[in-house]
Amino acid sequence: MNRCLKNTLLFVIAMVSLWSATGTCEAQQWARSMFSEFSHDFGNVPKGQRPEHRFVVVNKFKEDIKIRNVVSSCGCTSVSVTKKTLKMWEKAEVVAVFNSNAFDGFKQATVTVQFERPYVGEVQLTVRGNIVRTSGLSMSPKEISFGQVTETNLPERVVKLETQGDPSFRVVDVKSTFPHISVSLKETVRNSQQVGYEMRTQLKATIPPGAADGELIVIVDERNGRRQIRIPFDAKVVAIKISPEVITLANVKPGQEIKKTIILQSEREFNITDVKCRTRAYRVKQKKKGARKVHVVDVIYTGEQEPGKHECDLSFYTDLNDGVSGVVKAIVEIEPQ
Repeated sequence: MNRCLKNTLLFVIAMVSLWSATGTCEAQQWARSMFSEFSHDFGNVPKGQRPEHRFVVVNKFKEDIKIRNVVSSCGCTSVSVTKKTLKMWEKAEVVAVFNSNAFDGFKQATVTVQFERPYVGEVQLTVRGNIVRTSGLSMSPKEISFGQVTETNLPERVVKLETQGDPSFRVVDVKSTFPHISVSLKETVRNSQQVGYEMRTQLKATIPPGAADGELIVIVDERNGRRQIRIPFDAKVVAIKISPEVITLANVKPGQEIKKTIILQSEREFNITDVKCRTRAYRVKQKKKGARKVHVVDVIYTGEQEPGKHECDLSFYTDLNDGVSGVVKAIVEIEPQ
């Protein structure tokens, strides 16, 4: 081959290779510029949990971009994308879910996001975490509030208890510091990874009027032995049910007048005989007088001058009983002048 022709051919091949490498590099850089983060550490992950992290992709360019696929290098992480075609300034999320059920110890995965338009390219993201076995107990809710109840309306409250990684966990007994509450227990799940219970609680018809509180003592057996879990509860037994139970007034100017409406109801017809409050800043006006099962009442706040937080209990008296039939807590925040 002619030496001159040979040198020219080598030069062309070299330029094509350089252009290809430069184009690939630019495409990769173009793709990376749409991400603000490239790694996430889940830290310690209790076995059985599946935390997720979302990597945000933003199309900053005029051209539409298209994500062809997202893949994970490890079964410890499942991946998906919320949207594959993005117009300018549209966003998508690459969702990485850490699967701890079938794994133990430290795990790391490379998540590859593959683009096919306007260039072919890819971005690699990293997720990692340490899967740990734990017998930690989760409880929801952590305390029970029955709120205002009447003798004929005693609501039920449900508490869910779940533990991960301790198949020996078992609720053996539930005791109460307050005699007027009933508890029923049901096991909802039991396997090598998870144990769950559903505890239903309800006040008894024997509960006396007034405020009541106490604790449920849940006795459990687990891997480390027997222990007690305490769940506080409270209730207020009234002759009438009032809604709302709390009136909150915020950003009130000194001397400003504000009106709120409340509803009082009972199973029997009743008359409102009196309303008492330690401050004169409130007036109460009935929509209609006379005996009825439901009363609609306007509570009119007539203003206080001193800035800060003020609280008052509005005590309603009726002909249903001798004492206080129901209470509304009023809270007001007065702005400084």
